[in-house]
Amino acid sequence: MADMGGLQLLPETRKKIEVSVPGQNKPVVLALIVIALVLALYFGLATYNQGLTSSIAAIDNQLADLERSRDKNAETAIIDLRRQLAVVNPLITAHLFWSEAFTQIQSIAQPQVQFQAINADVPGKKVVLKMLAANYTIVARQIAALYTLPSVTDVILNKVQSQPNNKLDVTMQINFDTAKFLKKINLK
Repeated sequence: MADMGGLQLLPETRKKIEVSVPGQNKPVVLALIVIALVLALYFGLATYNQGLTSSIAAIDNQLADLERSRDKNAETAIIDLRRQLAVVNPLITAHLFWSEAFTQIQSIAQPQVQFQAINADVPGKKVVLKMLAANYTIVARQIAALYTLPSVTDVILNKVQSQPNNKLDVTMQINFDTAKFLKKINLK
């Protein structure tokens, strides 16, 4: 075809013209970079997941070992002791307050008074004292001394009876303010 009627319109050899446009490989390079980042992220997350899975398995084994080493009878005994202490603790605390209250009464007791019995009634806010006194003057001094306590609201003389040994058998009731009489003391 190159030769038609003696004329040759096209040259017999062709030269290839190459046009180089800068940046024409950019999409391919960017695609390779994105694929590399995705693969790196995938393998990184897979490694992290495997590490977490092995950590979970190790912790699971530790928990199983701990569960096997538990002494359930001792745990039950400790729980029972804790419940019992919850009941006994207020009693012990109240005992300390009563000890302090009785110390107050003892501190103002007249030297010639001998206590025979002390009965306390917290709901009734009273203490009943049964004692022996040398004479009526000592009884009056004891009543006056009880009124010096800020927690005492009233003193009622219930009974005074003469004994064959020349002593007086005395029964008196002390009414008190609970907030002052059984005040909390600092135990440090």
